[in-house]
Amino acid sequence: MKSKLSTILRVVVAVVSLAFIAFKIHEQVRAGVQADFAVVDISPLVAAVLLMPFNWLTEAAKWRVLTANLQPLSAWQALKSVLSGLAVSMLTPNRVGDFAGRIALLEPENRSAGTMSSFVGAYAQMLAIAVFGVVAFGTGWSVLPDFLLWTASCRALVMVVLLVASALLVGIYFFGGRAASRFSFGRWPWFEKFVRAAGQHSPGQLAAALCLSLLRSAVFMLQFGLVLASTGLHLTFATAFCAVSLMYCFVSVIPSFALVEWGVRGSMALLFIMPIGGQPAQIVTATAVVWLMNVAFPAAVGALLLFLPTHRH
Repeated sequence: MKSKLSTILRVVVAVVSLAFIAFKIHEQVRAGVQADFAVVDISPLVAAVLLMPFNWLTEAAKWRVLTANLQPLSAWQALKSVLSGLAVSMLTPNRVGDFAGRIALLEPENRSAGTMSSFVGAYAQMLAIAVFGVVAFGTGWSVLPDFLLWTASCRALVMVVLLVASALLVGIYFFGGRAASRFSFGRWPWFEKFVRAAGQHSPGQLAAALCLSLLRSAVFMLQFGLVLASTGLHLTFATAFCAVSLMYCFVSVIPSFALVEWGVRGSMALLFIMPIGGQPAQIVTATAVVWLMNVAFPAAVGALLLFLPTHRH
């Protein structure tokens, strides 16, 4: 029953997101506003495409860091694992199948611990997105949409809550695994195996993984800003940082399927970028292009890599 409700929720989110996009574009057409980006500026688009390999090489480097104590991987093996995981995740809600593709290159006895390493990497990425989101929320009041504009006292209270929550999440990231691994879960040996694996990463590994996650999140935002610029929407660095950071922060907590994730991203992008001057057609086009670059194309490559023979040392 819980699984069915979760699936229904994701379908509803996808439908509402796509309907919202269609409504905004229809609203613009009825108002007689023309999408003014018939001539695409190629230079920013090329720059965004060139950042695509850097994006996934950064994620591969993070995967190598997190599996170093478990089973050292070459740069190629790590990249193949990451792209294969993305391919598998396209068929599962909220990309939960990512770990299945990643651990395929690990020895069978290392896969339980490898699954936990995958979760730690995903947590680090979520933490990086949250950090950027909190910074944007605290500094970007001039670009926030109406539903996030509150009184000064309310903003201060929310910021305190966000900072405390962020500190707690960082503490869990660095110390949660080691603390939990000290407890015994005799009745659930399979769970104890995962918990033990959570404590296998050193503080240095966790710090490196978090730094790489922050770098990758920064690349996401830069790519989105460049693609927006290619449609004719040129934003200042501060404005783009705040709007895109908040967009990714909200997208990360909304349940969806990877195949329709661009719709969820597009609807959130409309909420955060339209108030600062973007046209719906520009924003939705930029969202789709970034999704194709960072999700669809790498997933297609990963699907092909799944058929290549695996070489272990």
